[in-house]
Amino acid sequence: MYQQDESFFVGKAVTSLQTMLRTIAVCHGEIPTVIPDGIYGPATGEAVRAFQKLEGLPATGVTDFATWKAIRQAFASAQVEMAPSEPLEPGFLPNQVITPDSDNLHVLLIQAMLHILHEIYGNMSDCGMTGIWDPRTVQAVKCLQKTCGMQETGIFTKGLWQMLASLYCQAVGDGDRKTHCGSSSAEK
Repeated sequence: MYQQDESFFVGKAVTSLQTMLRTIAVCHGEIPTVIPDGIYGPATGEAVRAFQKLEGLPATGVTDFATWKAIRQAFASAQVEMAPSEPLEPGFLPNQVITPDSDNLHVLLIQAMLHILHEIYGNMSDCGMTGIWDPRTVQAVKCLQKTCGMQETGIFTKGLWQMLASLYCQAVGDGDRKTHCGSSSAEK
C-alpha cells in the first residue's frame, strides 16, 4: 500500500487522487489499479471512469467535484477495510491468575478460544462456554498447558494467555470455518 504522511499530498491533487483510487481498487476489483505518478494520463482517466460507473455517476473520466467527493468517501471506507483488525488485549495485572475460585469476566473469552481450538484440532479438551471456571475448564486448561510444554496446573496466567492467543491466531487465521475446521466441523 502507498503510505505517506498526509503533508506529502498537499498541492498534489493528482497524486492524492491516484493514491485514493489505488486504495479503492484493492477493495473493488472493478476499478483498475493506477500508479500514483502525479500525471493524469489515460490510466488515471480509466480508473476514474470505472469508479464513476460503479458509483452511478456520469462516466466521463474527468474528476469533477461530485466525483472527488465520492472518491474521498470510498477512500475513507477502503482505509477501514485495509487497516489491520483491532487487537484484543484483555488486561491481566502482574502475577494475576484465574483459578476455580476466581470470578473473572475473561473466563468466557478463554473458554470460547479453547472450544474453537478443540473444534479445529480435536485433541484439545472441550470445556463448553459457561463463564464459570469449572472442572471442564480446568481440564481444558491443563490440556493446553501440556500442549504448550508447561506444568499442568489448571491455573490460568498471563503467560498462558499469550500462548493461547498465539495458538488461536495461528489456528484460526481469518476465521473462515471451511478453511480451518474442514467440512465435517462446518456442517455441525
